[in-house]
Amino acid sequence: MGNVISNLKFSKKRTQKSKKPQQTKQLEQPEESRELEYYLSNYSTSDIDRQHLNHFFKKHIFQNNFSAPIEERLIQGGCKVLDAGCGPGTWLLDLATKYRNSSFFGVDIKPIYPSHIKPNNLEFSEADVLGNLPFPNNEFDFVHLEGMALIIKADEWPHVISELVRVTKSGGYIEIVEYISPDKNGPMMSELYNIQTEIGTKRGMDLALTPHLDEVILLQPHITEVGKDKRTFVIGPNGGSTGSTILDIILTFITSNMAIENISKFQGITKEEYMKKLDKLNEELTNTRPELSICRFWAKKN
Repeated sequence: MGNVISNLKFSKKRTQKSKKPQQTKQLEQPEESRELEYYLSNYSTSDIDRQHLNHFFKKHIFQNNFSAPIEERLIQGGCKVLDAGCGPGTWLLDLATKYRNSSFFGVDIKPIYPSHIKPNNLEFSEADVLGNLPFPNNEFDFVHLEGMALIIKADEWPHVISELVRVTKSGGYIEIVEYISPDKNGPMMSELYNIQTEIGTKRGMDLALTPHLDEVILLQPHITEVGKDKRTFVIGPNGGSTGSTILDIILTFITSNMAIENISKFQGITKEEYMKKLDKLNEELTNTRPELSICRFWAKKN
């Protein structure tokens, strides 16, 4: 594993798409961009609601908003926090409301975060976290990134993490949060997960790398130790309220219009046939106990 990671190449900055085409006629979106779209935050109410719910689900699972030992600084005040790839900003809104004497900043390639109704100690701006973060060295006490495993390519992770470390102060912390592949799956859950893996592989993702992000972080200069906080739960009705909630989050994600279009096309089936598979999944989950994990990787910059 270490040899694979050590051979990863730094990525070049991606060109950010303009919000509106310069021409009046409809431009056809490149296939790779369309495949990426349903992994990115979008402006639909259902997607934003899903991300809000996902935040509070993770908070419930861990019983807090982070695992890095940074809370004392947040309470004392004067602490600067960055959320890279903040989406609708739910994590930041939660923290900024609680820790009023610290400052919070969020960046995302899509401006779906609130622009007016937000705490005074919170600022948002547009930026592509796959490029170079628009901040000087040693700027933040705590830098957070989550939910990017289906967006960041395998050879992009070293550069993304190096940017998180670069903008973190000496003595500060970075934290990366990701879901880990489900285990103990039934046939239909296995099929749906394998499809996501194959689509990701086609785009340069490597989901097998996600559980080993601590090894990638350890390759960075100024990082000598990484903490790992992992929680596991059952998906579906046999997992109680927790299992039902995460199932709702998963289904909302894989039943968006863009997801249905891309996955059914990838499988060579109709959209109706794809939806029937999801009906079979619900039936399967009444008799199985597939396990899903969330892992927080955190490290201190020396």
